[in-house]
Amino acid sequence: MSQSQNFQSDQLVAFLWKKRKPLIIITTAAFVISIGISLMMTPYYMARAVVFPTKSNSVDYNTNSRNSVVEFGDEADAERLLQVLISPEIRDSLTIKYDLYNHYEIDSAESHARYEFQQIYEGNIKFERTRYNSINIDVYDTDPEIAANIANDIVRLVDTVMNRMIRERSVGPMYAVQHEVGLIKEEMSDYSDRLKSLSDSGVVSKDERQNLSVAYLEAKRSGDKEFAQETKRKLDATQKYATDYDIYTNLSEFFALRYSNILDVNDQATQYANTSIQQTIRQSEAEVPDKKAKPKRAIIVLFATFSAFLFGVFLLLGIEKFKELKQTS
Repeated sequence: MSQSQNFQSDQLVAFLWKKRKPLIIITTAAFVISIGISLMMTPYYMARAVVFPTKSNSVDYNTNSRNSVVEFGDEADAERLLQVLISPEIRDSLTIKYDLYNHYEIDSAESHARYEFQQIYEGNIKFERTRYNSINIDVYDTDPEIAANIANDIVRLVDTVMNRMIRERSVGPMYAVQHEVGLIKEEMSDYSDRLKSLSDSGVVSKDERQNLSVAYLEAKRSGDKEFAQETKRKLDATQKYATDYDIYTNLSEFFALRYSNILDVNDQATQYANTSIQQTIRQSEAEVPDKKAKPKRAIIVLFATFSAFLFGVFLLLGIEKFKELKQTS
């Protein structure tokens, strides 16, 4: 088996040596052509901005909250940020600001202009999540300043889009909570009025009731008719309406606690609905690149030359095999 392989290798080497001239011509032609094509290709510069996502619930204004606007997000937050980055809103904002159709030399009147633009846009503006959950925003452009400006504008637009989404999501709950606050205030006011009415009629609280009878007897014993009469009025009213007074007292305390809690929710919803904060932790802004990122001319030339050499070998082997088959037939 080894001898057969050596024999075949020797045959291949002999064949390549025999066909060295056409192989050299093919390889040299590919080398020269690839150099010419690579020199004709437009150079692109790459600007990179790096950001980290914040926690999705980090816009928390509760002083007891463990989350803060500087807490790093997890994988889910990074994926959510990626979805915002590829949103049409950011794409359209960049398209208008930098007139990208003209910049990419696309005629917007063509039937497939949007498709062609989207292909170029996705090829020039890339987003990648790293294993550390940071997001690389890479922008390729023929103008290095435009590449850096677009990358930094994307970071700015992320805050704009995410804040808008939070505000839109919070407006409905904010109005619902505010309506609930109004209802609770009405209930509290109603119970307060009823308690005042009962109190004016003489009903006293639980703490005062236990001494009311004793006070009445002492007033009669001491001959203080006016105080005894007032105490008797309170005693009669309390015996008659104590249950109602206790119910309204409990309801008033319950709604007071509920009102305090819902005020916290109302503050939270209001602050969400008006939020405008930085939604990403920015590791580095994009700087104007001073060296082209692509095309890699050396790689293009080497790949084209090697591919042409292999193509030449298989082509010559095919021709040789064809000749052998033709002679035997």
